[in-house]
Amino acid sequence: MSAPPIDRHFALRKLHSLLGVVPIGAFLAFHLFENSLASPLHGLSAAQWTEDVVMKIDRLPYILVAEILLIALPILFHGIYGAIIWFEGRANPGRYGYFRNWMYVLQRIAGAIAFVFILTHVWQTRVQVLLGQVSKEQLYERMATLFSSPAQQAWYAVGILAAVVHFVNGLWLVGITWGLTTAPRAQRLATVVWACAGVLLLLLGGLALFGFQAVTTAGGHLALR
Repeated sequence: MSAPPIDRHFALRKLHSLLGVVPIGAFLAFHLFENSLASPLHGLSAAQWTEDVVMKIDRLPYILVAEILLIALPILFHGIYGAIIWFEGRANPGRYGYFRNWMYVLQRIAGAIAFVFILTHVWQTRVQVLLGQVSKEQLYERMATLFSSPAQQAWYAVGILAAVVHFVNGLWLVGITWGLTTAPRAQRLATVVWACAGVLLLLLGGLALFGFQAVTTAGGHLALR
């Protein structure tokens, strides 16, 4: 007796949800944490942050290959296939109005904003390093220069908020998709747990935003702490 055919769409949705947690979500949490170390609360100078965060990671073997295979490609797949899921969705908050239907819509909007934000962030930082426009040692200064613009500060705040909302609400959805939180009580508990996780991630993001602040001297030069 032959095995039943594999539902390709079902398998892709499973892969999409899994990649949203590992490696994408895990990397988001780690990236917010390492950038939060730029906050004055940690007492690191620009040179110390560069050495402890940027250079130590850059010295890992095959780091560029890992960035492509474990970060860039999963993000591209998750973003593109997420758009396909969005266009195939049938949520109607105007008609039904219940909380989870609204969260479904918010999940898609936040995901779209986060995807564009990630592309711009990578272009402004990692791609510029690869193009030779910015050295790894200048990344702190690069971020501080970007954050000297109120528009860039606002865009990064919106982008981080969208990424965190998409991630933590996605974790709630993963519990449903993978059959981990099917009972109503388990879903309510998951809502509280992931909401707390979201607040923590936003706190880390806020520390990062606060840390990468540029101070312009009278001579027009960037003064880093």
